[in-house]
Amino acid sequence: MTQLIACWRAGGTQRAASLLRAGALILIVLAALLAAPAYARQGGSMSVTTSEARPDFANQIVFSLSAESSAADISQIQLLYGATRNDALTIVDLPVSAGRSVSLEHTLDTQVYYYPPGTDMTYRWVIRDTNGNTLESEPQHFVYADERFNWSERTVRNVTIYWYEGGDAFGDDLAGAVDRALSSLQSELGAELSQPVRIYIYATNGDMRSALQANSAEWIGGQANPTLGVIVAAIAAGDDAEVRRIIPHELSHQVLHQAIENPYGGAPPWFDEGLAVHNQEVRDSDFDQLVTQAATENRLIPLEALSSSFPADPNQALLSYAQSRDMVEYILNTYGEAKLQKLTDAFANATPVDVAVQEALDRTVDELDAEWRKGLPQPSGPAPDLAGPQVAPANRFSDPPVLPDGMAPVGGPAPNQPFEQRPSGFIGWLESLPAWATLSAAVIFCMSGVLILGAVLLVTLRLVGVDKHH
Repeated sequence: MTQLIACWRAGGTQRAASLLRAGALILIVLAALLAAPAYARQGGSMSVTTSEARPDFANQIVFSLSAESSAADISQIQLLYGATRNDALTIVDLPVSAGRSVSLEHTLDTQVYYYPPGTDMTYRWVIRDTNGNTLESEPQHFVYADERFNWSERTVRNVTIYWYEGGDAFGDDLAGAVDRALSSLQSELGAELSQPVRIYIYATNGDMRSALQANSAEWIGGQANPTLGVIVAAIAAGDDAEVRRIIPHELSHQVLHQAIENPYGGAPPWFDEGLAVHNQEVRDSDFDQLVTQAATENRLIPLEALSSSFPADPNQALLSYAQSRDMVEYILNTYGEAKLQKLTDAFANATPVDVAVQEALDRTVDELDAEWRKGLPQPSGPAPDLAGPQVAPANRFSDPPVLPDGMAPVGGPAPNQPFEQRPSGFIGWLESLPAWATLSAAVIFCMSGVLILGAVLLVTLRLVGVDKHH
């Protein structure tokens, strides 16, 4: 008996171990199935044989695909593409001649659908056959680079600089400006670049303009795209002043954008542009005179107005930049870097501008504006008259309209009846009702009629005994 019990126990242990091994194997298989991508589970009968993107800056990107199916004809193909840092991809439904083997191309005109040089791009394909199977290809990546020039490159921290004239000496100047700007911004904002940034330095304005979007403004000397992490600028080799002006300005936009990036809001223009102009190592001396003159002539733009957008007028736009720089410097000099960082943190949390200023500086936007203006020359006269169109007279429709003979006003009485005359009594009262009241009354009347008709029909049926049980 003891031996039997021992054998049973040994056999039970072996069976338990076998069950555990089988259970573990099942769990591993299930995990593998769940981890497998959708395209592998759904599109096992289809495969991508070739998939590539051929960029030709700044003209086009050609996407090409070859795919095969062993179960049914391929009937639908979609291309999904876009900048890697964007939240969404563009979907293009491509024409397909159904078959077991399909090859096609799609040309994206980047003169129309613009991307700056150095944009990280992502694309993939969705393929369907006539049996309803779906294959989703793995995402592929490439850099939409400007290959027209023989670029030199250098990386400083998280920034890669590209230039093609000026040699190593010019590269040293660019790298030094980048390093100093990042250090200054880290001190002021308490922030660093969390994602890579590419800077493309073109030797001439003409070269740079060929890399910008068509119809860009003639006066543009540099352009930052914070969302894509790209800066484009025109700086001649050896122009140290432009290096020290443009590099810190554009990097300021990048650092601030990454520091406060959220899906709900950002910093107001006066803070973003003011910080960028402030960080320039070469100060725009004309801006000081612009602000002083505007204060004297009572033409300063309210800070509240600079929280939305800058004016389109070039002179007003320059004044907006000048005022914004002065406001950021006033905050730094009066409240310190800690308060500026607190304001930045509020913008990172998508706090509205007025609430952010109140929380960080214990001032309303208007109070902050008034404080700043106290340090400027007082106006020498009243504000210029910038009033818009006057309000139209309230009685502008009191006179009857002048119409050709025999024509009645739309919705009005006949020509031989005075325009102000209206039918009296119930008809006149009915016509005086607004359209919604007339329509509501008509609906209620119709519903009442239906209910009454239904009640009469029900009573009639009961009288004739239709609903009696047999």
